[in-house]
Amino acid sequence: MVKSDIISAAKANRLYWLGRYVCRVYLTLHQLNKCFDEMIDGEPENYADFWLKLDSSGRYKTDEEFTYGMLYDEDNPSSVLSALRFAMDNAILLREDIMSETLSYLEMSVAHLKKCKLEATVNISHMQPIIDWSLAFWGSSEQRLQNHKALNIMMIGRNVENLDMQLRFGYPFRRVALAYDSLKRYCREMNGALDDNIGGQLDQLITSEAFDLSNEEYKIKLIKYVNQLVRV
Repeated sequence: MVKSDIISAAKANRLYWLGRYVCRVYLTLHQLNKCFDEMIDGEPENYADFWLKLDSSGRYKTDEEFTYGMLYDEDNPSSVLSALRFAMDNAILLREDIMSETLSYLEMSVAHLKKCKLEATVNISHMQPIIDWSLAFWGSSEQRLQNHKALNIMMIGRNVENLDMQLRFGYPFRRVALAYDSLKRYCREMNGALDDNIGGQLDQLITSEAFDLSNEEYKIKLIKYVNQLVRV
C-alpha cells in the first residue's frame, strides 16, 4: 500500500528547519575553519571580520571565549551545539520519515561535540567528524526519504540557509546568483512555496547591476527577503 505524500503544515515546518539547522552546522564549522586559517596566515584583521559576522551579538570578549562559545555555548542560538540540538529536536519527530540511519548522523555529531566540550577541546580540526557526518546526513536522506515532497522541503531549507550565510559573509555575485537559482529550482517543485512578491523583489536585487554587499542597507534587505521568501 502506497503511503500518502500529503504533508501537514507542522511537518513541513519541521522538515524545513531540519534542513536549515543541519546546513547551519556545516557552514558555521566551515566559516570557523576559514577564520582560523586567517589567523595561521598572520592576518588577524580578517579574523576580527569573521568574528563579527559569526558573533553578531558581541557576547565574547577574547579569542578563546569566541572559539569555545561558537562551538559549545547553548545560550547562543548561533553556536554549533545549539544548531545541532535544534536539528535533533526536529529530526526525532521526523524519525519515521528520515529513518534511524539518517538520524544517527546527528546523534553521533551531538555525542562527539559533548565529548569535546567535556574535554574542553577548542581545536577546530577536532570538528572534522561533524563536518563529515553533516554531509553523510544528506546522502542518507536522499537514499531513505521516500516522500519526495518531504525531501524537497528539507532541500529548500538547506538552500535558504546556504544563501543566507553567503550573503552574511559577502560571497561574490556569481556564487550568490547560483545559490539563489538553486533555491528557486527546488521551490518550483512545490506549488505555493514561494512568496511571489518577495521573489520579484529578489529577482531585481540579485542582478549583476544591482549587486553590492558593501552597501549595508542593500545587504540587510537581501537577507530579510531571503528569510521571508519561503512559505512554510
